[in-house]
Amino acid sequence: MAEHERGSSLSRSWRHLERPVQILVILLIALSAVMLYHQSEYLVVHIFNVFLLFVFAAIIALLLTPVIDMMERLPIFKGRRVFAVLLLYVVIIGIIAGLIVLVTPALIYQAKQLPALESRALAFVRYLQDTIDSTGIPLKLSLPTGTGAISTAVLGSVLGILTGTLGTLISILLVIVISIYLLVEGRMLIASMRKLFVGHEAVYDFTLLAVGTTFSQYARGQLLMSFVMGTYTGLAMTVIGVPYAVVLGILTFFLEFLPLIGAPIGMGLAVVIALVFKGPFIGLLALVVALGGHAIEAYILGPRVMGSATRIHPLVAMAALLVGAELGGVLGALFGVPIAGLLNVLLGAFYRAQRGEEAPLSASRSGQVHAEALPRLSEEISEVAAEGPIVDKPVPHTAGEG
Repeated sequence: MAEHERGSSLSRSWRHLERPVQILVILLIALSAVMLYHQSEYLVVHIFNVFLLFVFAAIIALLLTPVIDMMERLPIFKGRRVFAVLLLYVVIIGIIAGLIVLVTPALIYQAKQLPALESRALAFVRYLQDTIDSTGIPLKLSLPTGTGAISTAVLGSVLGILTGTLGTLISILLVIVISIYLLVEGRMLIASMRKLFVGHEAVYDFTLLAVGTTFSQYARGQLLMSFVMGTYTGLAMTVIGVPYAVVLGILTFFLEFLPLIGAPIGMGLAVVIALVFKGPFIGLLALVVALGGHAIEAYILGPRVMGSATRIHPLVAMAALLVGAELGGVLGALFGVPIAGLLNVLLGAFYRAQRGEEAPLSASRSGQVHAEALPRLSEEISEVAAEGPIVDKPVPHTAGEG
């Protein structure tokens, strides 16, 4: 009897701990879920970084595949695709190294102008402060305490950039190696993957061709636009005497990869630098040069170079750019427009299939795919709207019919 009472008292004491233990278990489960989420996020981020290496390598392979195919037609390269690929990369790396050698002296010369530019910048800020004070606006601009403050900040930024240079160089090397493999064995890899889609070979072929054509056309056009606008900005700003013209040209080259907004940002910086360090007259000349570059890009190069790549409305391109930037930052902005162009093609093929028509894989019997051959949703809808409603014609009655 005593043992029974002792057991019941112990059970009552454990009942008091039952609720805290349940809460503790729930907290442990929640913490485990949070830890798993963070670990999976870490894993997903690193897998995505590796995936990006293959994406950039595939884009490079798409850009260089036509060149390798032309080289293979020569007797010396026939059956020696690996040799052709390696030789092409040696030539490209040599050209890039030559451009670096040509640009480096100008960069060094303009870097020596930093102290003078710093003094002018401080004088300009003081002038702005005096103007603001004279109008009675309670706004105080913070000035560096020492003459070397700007140089120290710039040096710190440069050191920060240099710390990530090693990782960037490794990534570039990996992209080059992967792109070499894709250039040499890419077609065999695609043919092998085709065997996984038994019964859906046509869909696989069309999707692959749509992706390859859209991205290669867009990347080729964007690279040409970046080279032209970067060269134009660097040369034009050098001619009118804008400081750091070479840096501005290189910056415009990379900013041009951000569609619609990249080049205006680079040229706007050139105008600001010209206005601050060279005065209103050079600033006005820089503005004229920037507007001229924008006109060349918008009315001459853009329609001809990029017109066949995406064929989407500028407002759609802007929306894709903003959505991509919101979701994926700089990478989202880079890939927003070509992804929108690809969706335009895929939805166009689906719309054409819904109407009972065939979505052609190519425009020629040789199988070579042209951008003009791919269906696009915007064009399909426009064509249907232009045709107007289909009216059934009455069937004429014959003499023997009642």
